[in-house]
Amino acid sequence: MDKSNNSHVADGNRITEWVWTAATDAIKEGEGLCYNTDYGTATAVNGRRCNHVERPTLSNSKAFAGVSARNYSAQSGGQFIEINCPGSKGVKVAIGVATVFDTGLLSFIAGATGSHRGRFYTGKYRGRGSAIPRQTVASLILEASMAGAWSLATDGKTLTVSSTVGLTAGDTVVLVGGEIEDGGATVTPGKYTIGSVTAGSTTVLVLTASAFSGTALAACTCTGFAYTGNPTCQCDLLEGDESGGVEFMNIPNAGVVGQAYMVGGVSYICGGLTIAADVDVTFAQGTLPGETKAFILLGDLTTNDFTLDLATNGIQLDGSTALTDILTIDDAADAVYLAFHGARWFTQDVATGATEA
Repeated sequence: MDKSNNSHVADGNRITEWVWTAATDAIKEGEGLCYNTDYGTATAVNGRRCNHVERPTLSNSKAFAGVSARNYSAQSGGQFIEINCPGSKGVKVAIGVATVFDTGLLSFIAGATGSHRGRFYTGKYRGRGSAIPRQTVASLILEASMAGAWSLATDGKTLTVSSTVGLTAGDTVVLVGGEIEDGGATVTPGKYTIGSVTAGSTTVLVLTASAFSGTALAACTCTGFAYTGNPTCQCDLLEGDESGGVEFMNIPNAGVVGQAYMVGGVSYICGGLTIAADVDVTFAQGTLPGETKAFILLGDLTTNDFTLDLATNGIQLDGSTALTDILTIDDAADAVYLAFHGARWFTQDVATGATEA
């Protein structure tokens, strides 16, 4: 907080809380955190569920706590931290996407693993965990490929991007997703440090650690962004129902039935690859009226599609026809927005080539 005589105009209008985190990695100013709602034994009362926080996961994404009020260094035993809570105005939010003053919406990134979780990306649903940008930040995200156009070589370190201009050793690459090879490697989401930018090339850099789990059979497509330092944007943190955040889905290039997904919020599907069979989500019933869910494809899929198979028939966009499947999600920007009315899911909108059946 600004302690000068100008603090009333220089500092945001913050609603703060001190919480404990067991996270052992460094926490950057503006990164989002969620309450550890499943702490301890389910049958026992435990106050830690409302004062312990952790990075956003697929299970706690509907329990947004706030954003870190400052940088905290890594601590092997965990630590107390101060957070800015929903309702705060003019506070810093850690971003992974360029922003425009008073335009659009940002939501925190959730996921199964990775220290990139908690940075904010383009959101679609208002409420807790979402923020309105009150600042234009156009140049701090130095490189991004959200359509799966980056390529990671078989060593897991050599990354070909669109442009290395502005990137230097020590800068950060965030891989939010990528190809899952049939019988081969998986691109592991997370933060990676640039070890070097290849001399004589404007598109190749080398990471300090491998981003693969397993042995790559060939170069793999991947999706992500790169930046220097800790880019932040002044934002207002929204209140209300839980937005659910956003996730980035890695999908197998062999196809799969029963692809896992985050309940609620937005699932961005990492594309830019050829899949040998459909990737199918078995879409479960909601639990409470008013729940929302969106699936948005970032990069083209060729040969086969990403599909949604509703466990219980819903209602199509026309308001009367039974909805059993969302089909042909295969082109970048294909999307579907759904709302649960209490007994069935209703299509709220479909974008570009997504079709209902």
